[in-house]
Amino acid sequence: MTWQSGPFRSQHTDRRLRLLVVLHNLGIGGSQRNSVDLAAGARDLGHEVTLAGPPGVLQDVIAEKGLPFEVIEELSPDNIAPTARSAYRRMRELVRRVQPDLVHTYELTPSILMFLGPHRSDDIPMTMTINSMSVPDFMPGTVPLQVCGPLIAMETRERSGSIGILEIPTDVVGQYPGYPGGQDFRAEMGVKPDEVMVVAVSRFARALKQEGLETAIRATGRIAHQYPIRLVLVGDGPAMPELQALAAATNASAGREIVTLPGLRVDPRPAYESADIALGMGGSVLRAMAFGKPCIVQGEHGYFKTLDRHSAREFRWHGFYGIGDGGTGEDVLVRELRTLMADPVRRKTNAEFALELVRRHYSLQHALDVQLAWYHKAIAEHVKPSRGEVARTIAGVGTYFAGRAAGRIRPDTFNSSERIGPGIAAPVPAWFDPDLDTDTGSIDIATARTLKLPAARRPAFGTD
Repeated sequence: MTWQSGPFRSQHTDRRLRLLVVLHNLGIGGSQRNSVDLAAGARDLGHEVTLAGPPGVLQDVIAEKGLPFEVIEELSPDNIAPTARSAYRRMRELVRRVQPDLVHTYELTPSILMFLGPHRSDDIPMTMTINSMSVPDFMPGTVPLQVCGPLIAMETRERSGSIGILEIPTDVVGQYPGYPGGQDFRAEMGVKPDEVMVVAVSRFARALKQEGLETAIRATGRIAHQYPIRLVLVGDGPAMPELQALAAATNASAGREIVTLPGLRVDPRPAYESADIALGMGGSVLRAMAFGKPCIVQGEHGYFKTLDRHSAREFRWHGFYGIGDGGTGEDVLVRELRTLMADPVRRKTNAEFALELVRRHYSLQHALDVQLAWYHKAIAEHVKPSRGEVARTIAGVGTYFAGRAAGRIRPDTFNSSERIGPGIAAPVPAWFDPDLDTDTGSIDIATARTLKLPAARRPAFGTD
């Protein structure tokens, strides 16, 4: 197995490609938006790109970018049984019409359907991206796989196909300090000039997100008597009713509005620009960094930590995320907020470092270079899956979905703290040196495998 963390250079990388990119959904989320941006970037460089996926709010963004889009019905794992057959047929029809050089699938269900469909039956090269915090062990082992961080790659089971690391990219051209609309957004929120505005742009999901957002509301209530703070949570999702109720109670207790939930914004850039301090995880933090904002990284089980030069190595290993020691982390967040609010110089220093870091390592242009090189690598390494691999994949997928239907397996299994916790809790390996002043080099896979945690701690779901 090869582990590729930087651009793969080949004499054929200038070849014009016909690409079919299949998304798992078109809701507002970092993975989805990044996939659209990368697809548009590939098109702008002369490649022929078609996007496909279930309908969603990002269709308007796709249309604005002028990308061809083909509808495939909802591919959510929760309704896989009634939709798999029609989605399978639709994918085969689409592939035979587009005739791509390569199919790039995002996340679990499109990847499995493409693997068992056109990849297997029509011998179409494919690559897949899994942006969960861990990779299901039943994913086919010969298909080139991209993940979004070195820890995830190290934790992925041994496989014959290549593993690539494409760290979460963000647009540092269309997102920048001074972006228009920040002051208008502050005015819309009714934020006073002397208030310090803390902004989180997030999906209000119950898994990963709700716990930390509720903690942010409570922490804001605790320090509102000491500092002129305003917390603005931009987004929507299943946890919205609970967040609204907690915000209303917190505002009533404070005697003024200190928490505001304006709802979903398809274009959240003015919200990011309006922030004095940003709160979030993963791609949301990276977008805030592109606007030159001091950031507090949110994780699970009470994890909150400020991004600065001392914590950056840890965040680059973990993917701007962490798991705390338990509890809500309210005291931790109160401490981090008080430290930043009391020290404007520290906020400025951290903001400058965040901007420097995101522009050097996480720009969309850098990601596009890596992605296109990876496409050529995937085509070059294409092999038709064996009957044994197909059978093992079907067995593993069947076991997984049967477990979900019976309630034995949680929907958020691959992002659950139980699964990813041991890797997060382990120290950052001494050999990992992302070199904050230059581009990341290749990672020593032999060393990584030596340090890898036992695979037995992870549910196998019928894999070999």
